[in-house]
Amino acid sequence: MLKSKYSLPTRGAGFVVLISFIYSLAGTISIPVFSLYIESLVGEPAYVGYFMSLIYFMILVYILISTYFLRNFNKITILRFSMLGSGIGFLLLTIVNNAFQLLIIEIFRALFIALNFIVIGILIRDGSKKSTISKNEGFYFAIINMSFFIGPIIGGLLADAYSIKIVFLISAIFPLLVFFLLLTKKRKEEKTEASEIKIFDNIKEYFKSKDQTINYIISLGLLSWLAIIYSYMPLYMNQEGLNEKTIGYFLALTVLPLIILEIPISKLSEKTGYRKLFFLGFLLIGIFGILGVVFKNIYLTLLSFVLTNLGVAFVEPLKEAYFFKISKRSDEIKYYPVFKTSSDVGHLTGPLIFSTVLLFTNFKTMFLVASIIMIILGFISLKLKEVKK
Repeated sequence: MLKSKYSLPTRGAGFVVLISFIYSLAGTISIPVFSLYIESLVGEPAYVGYFMSLIYFMILVYILISTYFLRNFNKITILRFSMLGSGIGFLLLTIVNNAFQLLIIEIFRALFIALNFIVIGILIRDGSKKSTISKNEGFYFAIINMSFFIGPIIGGLLADAYSIKIVFLISAIFPLLVFFLLLTKKRKEEKTEASEIKIFDNIKEYFKSKDQTINYIISLGLLSWLAIIYSYMPLYMNQEGLNEKTIGYFLALTVLPLIILEIPISKLSEKTGYRKLFFLGFLLIGIFGILGVVFKNIYLTLLSFVLTNLGVAFVEPLKEAYFFKISKRSDEIKYYPVFKTSSDVGHLTGPLIFSTVLLFTNFKTMFLVASIIMIILGFISLKLKEVKK
């Protein structure tokens, strides 16, 4: 167990955070180059968003059917399978020559991403009491964000010195390492209890709750903004003549506000509640995003987008904590996969909207539209029912 004022309180949680950190390095190392890689295959920056939307649509479908896996296999077995598949998927990216081949590989990689996403989230919840969810989620996201600081720097340097395919080769090491670590875990994990699997009924029941619906919209909106940071900013910077190394440094800097603030904000939510913090977070994202549009100097624009993550820090760890705060423990297995689709719906709808704007205008107009949407989400969040410790 990790020794920290904010350490996760029960068995196995420290191990989950460790493997999550290692696994996330695979994705974060490839972040500076993945959208550039897709652009090299599809030809146009706007088409990158459409391709990414298709990938996240597949992840969305897999998340919705993840309950089948949870019911029939224990969680560690699922993680072993998905980590092995993730590593192989990165290796296969090194031999791709066209967009069709990439699509075939992404169909399989999407399944592994979805399973890792769901199972890790449930394992973190298993290691938390209801009174410590906010602190534990803050701790978890702070550790994961360390990989978002380290990974882009490594990926940018590797791509600048060697090639994008070398980046994918190095990325493959990390999920394979987690796979071997999971082989050492001998303790038997229980299967998820789920007497019936009714996907569409669960979706319908989930959205009967106004607060769950608003929280879903909040999560969806935040993830659509992160698509701006991690998918479109590398394309914008490349258009402005900046290299992969600079892109990697920029993406690393965007994570610093998250590393510094997410644990204190998670702890603060136990006293102040969630609603005001959500509102402030989206307001900061929108204001700094608009400033990034106003500035003519590329480096001032980049600084503004780094500062948007001050707002992200107010929302990212709390949206998940809020879900568990307002959910009965008996309902979590039914509704958690539904809630988690919000991330992929955000990754899906965000690029669809943003790429359509980009197709007919330019990057700055797209950034402005996204920033205004974030401010609107801030006002929507004020309609949430408040919950405190």
